[in-house]
Amino acid sequence: MNSKVTASIAEQFADMVCALRADPSRIPDSVRGAAAQRLLDNFGCISFGRTVAPARKIADLVTGMGRGNCRLVGSNERTSPTAAALAHGTLAQSFELNDLGAYVHPGACIVPACLTGMDLATEDVTGAAFIAAMVAGYEVTVRLSECVGPSSELDIGWHTPAFHGAVGAAASTAMLLGLDKAAVAQALVIAADLAGGGLMLARLGSDVKRVHCGRGAETGVLAALMAQSGLRSRLDTFEHPDWGYCRTMTASTTAFNLDVIRNGLGEDFVGFRRTAMKYYPVGAEVLGMIDSVSQLKEQHAFSPADVEDVEIGTPAFFVKAEGHEFPETDAQIHFNSEYGVAMALIHRVRPVYEDRSILKHWLTGYSEPEVRELASRIRHVVNAELDRKNPYGIDSVVRIRLKDGRVLEQRTDYLKRADSAGTMQFAEMGEDKLVRKFRALTHDVLSTPAQDMLIATVNGLGGSADARCLWAAFDM
Repeated sequence: MNSKVTASIAEQFADMVCALRADPSRIPDSVRGAAAQRLLDNFGCISFGRTVAPARKIADLVTGMGRGNCRLVGSNERTSPTAAALAHGTLAQSFELNDLGAYVHPGACIVPACLTGMDLATEDVTGAAFIAAMVAGYEVTVRLSECVGPSSELDIGWHTPAFHGAVGAAASTAMLLGLDKAAVAQALVIAADLAGGGLMLARLGSDVKRVHCGRGAETGVLAALMAQSGLRSRLDTFEHPDWGYCRTMTASTTAFNLDVIRNGLGEDFVGFRRTAMKYYPVGAEVLGMIDSVSQLKEQHAFSPADVEDVEIGTPAFFVKAEGHEFPETDAQIHFNSEYGVAMALIHRVRPVYEDRSILKHWLTGYSEPEVRELASRIRHVVNAELDRKNPYGIDSVVRIRLKDGRVLEQRTDYLKRADSAGTMQFAEMGEDKLVRKFRALTHDVLSTPAQDMLIATVNGLGGSADARCLWAAFDM
């Protein structure tokens, strides 16, 4: 009998975690390189989060949330394992510039868990082991996300980083704690038991949305510690037909696909390939709209004064999710299509790796009269073709009508370039752009020599005998 077929999902995940820990060389060079890129990207987001008031409040709050020896980026304070994970996850998600997949933010849950797991480990953690823990966490998170699909978030209203991200964070932490296969499986099902977070009004404006990734990281760390102490839950937690995780997340017995988890697990590493790094501080759907407007402006050389009106076409869900009231607070600026498109039309909005001023003027643009006026002439409507092809897809069509009668149109066509329906596929951001994004995000919090040191340390992490060299780089 094939044990992989009869083993529970939790046990299959645990098999992968333990196999990667035993032999990190199983991970292809390209995947290890991608892990280093995501680590640097998340370090940039975490560091910048120190400048975002709501996230900074959480980071300050956790210093009094328990005793421990876990480090905090940008601080000399030490705190408890769960508090450190909560802070780092919140900081990473503070300004919507962290990576994302099929409606989950893996890095903001996994990297904090790896940092905490490294601090908790009783033996030295090599750089290769740290990277392997990242890879395992991304694999668990992204495969769970694609198994369940976007409906759990977009139709039901769960915010999935605090669910899928929690399970992935448990995998990473358990690996670095050295838990055996049985305990790793228990960490995963305990995380699923504990997981939870509602999307609710997060898209309409809530400081708490930033905390959801922190909660995912915190839950994963707690679950691993609970498993280490001997607590147990059911191994069929993910697939149970009546009360299982996937059944609960989808409110259905047929809307999830467990084969998405099983197929290629531990051999085909999809975690980085099916996720993307952001270069504008907005939701995934608005990012494509800004790209479209920027391309049309470059191709046709028109000014904001030339614009009569604008129509944005997306699947029906995103009319509800992004076409709501114009922002009135900082918490609303990341998920509003009219605001994003109006800003792109009036300003020369460029990716953060080209112009770091976007980090400041995105916070203030909603108070500009010309932005508000132009936004009032932007309509967000259902595009029947996109809605039919992929009702949860982030593709959009932007149609700009000029006062001289011309109509300009641009569509994103992300789905054509993706290797799965859930893949996030923005414009490619290679090593050079990633480094420039990191420097932009850390400009106000790290000196240039400190930036250089951290970049070099992350790039060389795979060959390091002790992953705590990361903390040494931050201490420079």
